[in-house]
Amino acid sequence: MASEANQYIRKALHNTPPPPPIRARFFYASPVPIDDPLSPLPPSTQGSASAKQPAKAFSEYDNIALDKAWHELRQRVLKFRGKQNERSRSKETSRTRARAGSVRDGRRRSDSATNSIASRSRVARSAAARSGIMEDSEDEDEGAADDSHLPITAAEVSTSPNTTGNPFIRAPSRTKIRALQQEERAARPKMATRDTYEWDDASHLAEHSPAPEVREKDEDPHAKVVVGVSRLHQVEMPELQMTPIYWTPIQDTAPVVRGTWFYQDTMLPVETAVANMLEAGYVDRQVWTETWKDELNSAVEVGAAGEMKIVHKLWPEQMPDSRPVSRRGTADVFTDDIVQEATSALVEDPDTPEQAREKAVQAACAIIDIASGANGADNKASGTPVYGYQGQVRSFADFGVIYANKKEARLLKPSLMPSEYFGRRPLANYIRKGYKLGIAVVRGFDQALWNKLHPPKTTAKAEKANRGAAASSATAPAIPPHVTSKADVGIGDADRPQVTDLILIVHGIGQKWASRYESFHFTHAINSFRREINVELGSPEIRARLRDGLGGIMALPVNWRHSLSFEEGGYRDDDSTVNEFSLADITPETLPSVRNIVSDVMLDIPYYMSHHQSKMISAVIREANRVYQLWCKNNPGFAKNGRVHLIAHSLGSVMAIDILSRQPTIVPDRLSDPTTINLESEHLEHFLFNTSNLYLAGSPAGFFLLLKKAQLLPRIDHPSAVALEDPSSNTSTICGERGQYGCIAVENVYNIINPYDPVAYRMNAAVDAAYSASLKQAHIPSATPGWFGVGTKTSLFSGKTSSIKPTAAKNTASTTPTTTLPRLPSNVELETHNFTREERAEKRMYLLNDNGQIDFFVRYGGGAFDIQYLTMLSAHSSYWLLKDFVRMVVTETGRREGKQGAFLGMRAEKRRKGPR
Repeated sequence: MASEANQYIRKALHNTPPPPPIRARFFYASPVPIDDPLSPLPPSTQGSASAKQPAKAFSEYDNIALDKAWHELRQRVLKFRGKQNERSRSKETSRTRARAGSVRDGRRRSDSATNSIASRSRVARSAAARSGIMEDSEDEDEGAADDSHLPITAAEVSTSPNTTGNPFIRAPSRTKIRALQQEERAARPKMATRDTYEWDDASHLAEHSPAPEVREKDEDPHAKVVVGVSRLHQVEMPELQMTPIYWTPIQDTAPVVRGTWFYQDTMLPVETAVANMLEAGYVDRQVWTETWKDELNSAVEVGAAGEMKIVHKLWPEQMPDSRPVSRRGTADVFTDDIVQEATSALVEDPDTPEQAREKAVQAACAIIDIASGANGADNKASGTPVYGYQGQVRSFADFGVIYANKKEARLLKPSLMPSEYFGRRPLANYIRKGYKLGIAVVRGFDQALWNKLHPPKTTAKAEKANRGAAASSATAPAIPPHVTSKADVGIGDADRPQVTDLILIVHGIGQKWASRYESFHFTHAINSFRREINVELGSPEIRARLRDGLGGIMALPVNWRHSLSFEEGGYRDDDSTVNEFSLADITPETLPSVRNIVSDVMLDIPYYMSHHQSKMISAVIREANRVYQLWCKNNPGFAKNGRVHLIAHSLGSVMAIDILSRQPTIVPDRLSDPTTINLESEHLEHFLFNTSNLYLAGSPAGFFLLLKKAQLLPRIDHPSAVALEDPSSNTSTICGERGQYGCIAVENVYNIINPYDPVAYRMNAAVDAAYSASLKQAHIPSATPGWFGVGTKTSLFSGKTSSIKPTAAKNTASTTPTTTLPRLPSNVELETHNFTREERAEKRMYLLNDNGQIDFFVRYGGGAFDIQYLTMLSAHSSYWLLKDFVRMVVTETGRREGKQGAFLGMRAEKRRKGPR
């Protein structure tokens, strides 16, 4: 009785303040931590990436942004619902007026002629007064002429959908009804007269019957928040799903949970439904007040019987039949909506326990909303968890709750709950003494406890990257607020510089095969490649030799094949004599696995050689522009200050040469701001960006240049560093023009060749065959020794080649290049040699690459147990795993521009000619 009296005093006599706001925390379930780009990547699986994954907390900065966006979206949803309710109420009001008018017309015909308009007006006024919608006398006098449109009986008002018997819903006032009537009259088309003597003139029909207005369907409010230290993912609200921004999700969509109650031993969020039931009980018992402290003390003094009174049943045994008490304020529409939702959930009895719990959660959410108010904090948990207490999602169906204080509570199973019969007193004997009993949960997130329970794991690579990032932070440009994260783990602990170089990677053949087997998806390879770029970029040895002002380097995939279909569509003639067949019709049913590989992988090449070529090129341009536009939207200022590079693999390199041959030398000024461009209406036939470096990996582009009898040429009037250093090379005899196949608009082009790759071809000879023959075969500098520690390596910065012996001695190669005295040519060679052609070829080569050459070989395979034909099988797809290739991309992307910025280990060298 004392507890019931206290509840009555709290609800009826005391004006209790709203519950304190919860420090919510957002979690996601993904195998890859988005705040640690140096974390090892797990192997790809065919199942969902988020299935049975442990919860990972967003960084502190991301959590602030997510919670702010969540509350802003909540306010937008309330306004949206308010407008929807007003619109539905106006429609119902017009229907009510129509029903009232029909009843009035019937009475007008049945009444005698002595009944005056004034008497009908008095009846209308009396009905309005009974329904509670009568207002000031001035409004009555002004609206006397319009009283015929109002309901005339109380029964009509009570049956109106506007008055459902709910005390929280207000009936529309006469002023509002009168305003709606005026709007309706103003919207009616006016009659117009038109004299015409032309029989075919039908323009007057539009005046009498104007075309109905097509109202756009209102979209539900939603929001997207960019998260992660690399800013590659976004959280979609209110769905609470984390998806990648720049590529199509490949089963890597991760569910997000907004936690409000947390397990004390792990600080992981309590299941959403359980958390909301805990909060509803927290509001019902008003645990944050001094009265609850008194009740706890009284329960301890009374004994087991008193403790039984303070136990809150987590799930009610039957649905409550009373509505929650609302604190009326300025947000009437908000409370009306949630009361309607709560009462509608209590109308029908559920058939199953799951339905009962679902409707109980709906009622609990309504109680939480009403307690905090429309302008208060959102204390509800949201999202669908895929993890729970000890890894298993539980509902705690028969548990009870004891709220120990305003922050802590205990979930107790029936055998642990207070019992006067068994003499169990958990509050006095265990909880008050600090013993572990039941499942301890806390209200609100504790960051300090989380850091203690889940310390960040550091690796040697992470520490190496952190040191490099810290060393470069002094010379890096200003870091925008949306990049720095205060609680990122791994590399996120250091101040990450702003991204200044964007690398778009175009895949080649075989991505149709990825639709069958996810492990072959190109995005997985690029995720690993991006991680290795971060490792190399953080190396102090590499970072110290890069240009001033270099920030971060971001690599994003251009998945053009998944949005492309080669099945002919559109109109087809119904003529039965026309024979139409598809690839499925001509494919035999034998060897299905092998034939799937051929159709999904190898047929991309003949497709490109057919009339589908333009469709494939358009797909690459469209996808690259889409990714670049999204990047510029999420990184303001990049379009003006950043640089874009391309890596093209296999068939993608051939399409890149084709696109860049028709690419404008400089993108027009009207396309300088890609965020304002509508890609659907523009139908661009070129990239939105200027390409700085073009890296070709495993490229057959040299073979296509041979087929088309073209040569590789620099673009005339291209503002590259070498062209500015030597203006005499900017002539039509050395450079080509736009539209000429092989004349590409880039600053530097690199052709990386794996010697075991049967698809890769050289390209030096496409510039000049004789000059190419005079150059030594160039290898990408490597510091990785062979299997047994014996081999050769070339220093990237000195160009010196030394042997590696199986000792622990440290290499102390000098930073100065080796100098050899070249042999002077003889008089016969001076007379017969064509120096004009050699000089022209050399200028072309340096305009195409600051290093004076295009072909670079990577070291792959080798060793005592190497079998060339087996090595060949993996050579074509090995580029993303080669650290030498990754290092070359980082150094060539981040070095200074021009010949002076080229590293000695990458510069071209002439072949030595022995004496005659």
